[in-house]
Amino acid sequence: MKVAIYARYSSENQSEKSIDDQIRVCRGYIGNHNMSIEDRHIYVDEAISGSIINRPALQTLLMAAENKEFEGVVVDDLSRLSRSNHQMLTMVLRFNYLQIKLISVSDGIVTDDDNSKLGIHLRGLMNELYLDDLKKKTMRGLEGQKLRGFSVGERVYGYSSHPVGELKLNKKGQAKYDGRVHKINPEEADIVRRIYGEFIEGKSINNIVGRLNLDRVPTKKGFSGGWNISTVSKILKNERYMGQWAWKKSKGVRDPLTGKRKSVARPESEWLSSYREDLVIIDKERWQKAQKRWEEIKGSWPIGKRTRDKSTKQQSYVHSNSAYLLSGIMKCHSCGGAIVLISGKGSGYYGCFNARRKTCSNGLLVPRHRVEKAIISELKEKILTLENLRYVYEKVEKLVSSGMNEVPDLIKKKKSQYEKSLQEAQNYLNYIKMGNFSKTVSEALKEAEAKSEGLGEELKSLEFQERNTFKAPPVEWIKDRLENLHQTLNRNTCSSALALKDLLGTIQLEPIQNESDDFYGIDNEKGHFKPYYVAHTKIQTLALLDDRYKGSNWSQWWRWRESNPRPQISKQKLLHVCPDL
Repeated sequence: MKVAIYARYSSENQSEKSIDDQIRVCRGYIGNHNMSIEDRHIYVDEAISGSIINRPALQTLLMAAENKEFEGVVVDDLSRLSRSNHQMLTMVLRFNYLQIKLISVSDGIVTDDDNSKLGIHLRGLMNELYLDDLKKKTMRGLEGQKLRGFSVGERVYGYSSHPVGELKLNKKGQAKYDGRVHKINPEEADIVRRIYGEFIEGKSINNIVGRLNLDRVPTKKGFSGGWNISTVSKILKNERYMGQWAWKKSKGVRDPLTGKRKSVARPESEWLSSYREDLVIIDKERWQKAQKRWEEIKGSWPIGKRTRDKSTKQQSYVHSNSAYLLSGIMKCHSCGGAIVLISGKGSGYYGCFNARRKTCSNGLLVPRHRVEKAIISELKEKILTLENLRYVYEKVEKLVSSGMNEVPDLIKKKKSQYEKSLQEAQNYLNYIKMGNFSKTVSEALKEAEAKSEGLGEELKSLEFQERNTFKAPPVEWIKDRLENLHQTLNRNTCSSALALKDLLGTIQLEPIQNESDDFYGIDNEKGHFKPYYVAHTKIQTLALLDDRYKGSNWSQWWRWRESNPRPQISKQKLLHVCPDL
C-alpha cells in the first residue's frame, strides 16, 4: 500500500527537530504495517499555524491525492492536519471521497474503521479547544506586559523599541529581557512633524508622498517602493503621536473557507488605553489642525457605493487641493454649475463647465489672471487695508498681553518650587554621602529628581512664553506685505486658496450679455457693447475692529457695483471679455 506522510510544526519558537520526530514515528508505523513510501511523498510545513488551510505542503498533498498518487496519508496526530475542527473534518470527508485512508498514529485512528468516527470528532474538538486555550493564554500574557508598561510588538513610525530590565534565560535557554519599551526615534519623529506640517499648510497627500520619495526618506520597513498614500494617511490619523496609546482596538478573524484574515473592531470597553507624555511627537494644537484639514478634504476621494458612511458626499478634488487661488469656489449665476479652467491658453480662461456640456447658455470666458487681480485688488481696497490690519494686530497684541498678566507671578512661584526641589534632592545626596544608604532613600531621591526635572521644564516653558509674547509688526512690514499680496499668496497656492475660500465663501459670476440687462453696459473703443461678469461674494472676517463684537463674526454682501443708479465704475472692477475670445 503506497502512502504519504504529512508533518508540521506551528511556531518559529518550536524546535525543527519536531519534524524529524514526526517522520520517524510515521515511518515506524509504515514499516510495521506492510506499507511503502517514496521520499517525494513526504510533505512538510514549517512554522505555519494549524489554523491556516492554505499551507504550501498541505495543498501539494491534496493535489497529489486528487491524482491518485498514493492510497493513504499517515500523520503523527490529527492536529498536524489542522487545529480547526471544521477544516479537519472537511479534509477527512475529502480523503474518504477520494478513497484514501487517513491514519493518525498517536491517536490510534484509521478512517476505514467504523468505530473511528467518534474518535475523529472528539480529537478534532480537543485540538480546537487547545488552540482557543492557547490564544487566551497568549492574550493574557500580552495584556500583562502592556499593563506593566512594556510594548507588545507595535511597530509605529517615529518610535523604536528598546530592551529593559534584567537579562535572563527562559525555560528554553534563550536570553530574554523583562520586556521592551518604546522611545522616540529623533530622525523619524522629525519626518512625522514634517508630514503634519506640510499637510496643515494645505499640501495634498499625493504631493507629500512625492516629496518624501524625491528626498529618499527611508520608510520603517524599508519598502523598495518607498512611501505611499496609505502609509502617510495612517500617520496623519494615528493618535499615538499625541500620546494616546490604545491597544486591543481590533482583533483578527479568519475566514473558515479561504483562511484569509480580516480586522474587526472591538468594543471600546475592551481597549487598554494610556496617555504617554514621554512619547508625544505632535502637540494637541497641531493634531486638531490636521483633523480639521481631514474634514475639509472629506469626500475628495471616490466614495464606493457600499460605503458605510452615507453622510459623506463626493466632492471635487479641487475642493481641497486647489491648483490656483480661486479653483473650486466660483459658481455660474445662471445655472449654479462650477466655473472651471476651460482653456489653457496664456494663464488660462475660466468658464461655465455646464456650458461646455451644452446644458447652460453662459458661454462667457474670462482670463484667470484678470479674475485673481480684480478680486485681490478689491480685498486690498475694502478689507485688507493698512489701517484695518494695523488695528487688528494691535488688538491681538492687547488681548495676548492681558492673558499674560499672570505669567510673571507664575514664574516666581515655579522658580521658588524648583529651587526647593533642588535643595531637597541635594539633602538626600548629602544623607547618602554620610553612609546612610537604603532602598527607601534611593526611591525618595529619584522622586525628588523627577519632581525638579518637571518643574524645570515648566519654568523653561513659562520663560519662553514671556520672551516670545506676540507683538504687533511695524507698519512698514504690513505695508510691504500688502503691496506684494498677490506674490505672497502665490508662494503657497493651495494654502492661500483654502484661506480665500474661508474668507470669500462661494463666488457667483453673473454674465452681463447685452445692454437690456438689469445692469448698465460698458462701451469699448469702437462703441460696441462688451459682455462682462459681475462677481457676487460674501466676505467674512473676525470682528476685532470694534469691542462690541469681540469674539463674534460679522459679514456683509459685497457686489462689484455701487447701490446708486449708473455710478462711474472703473474698468479694473469689471471683468471684460472680448466677443471674439
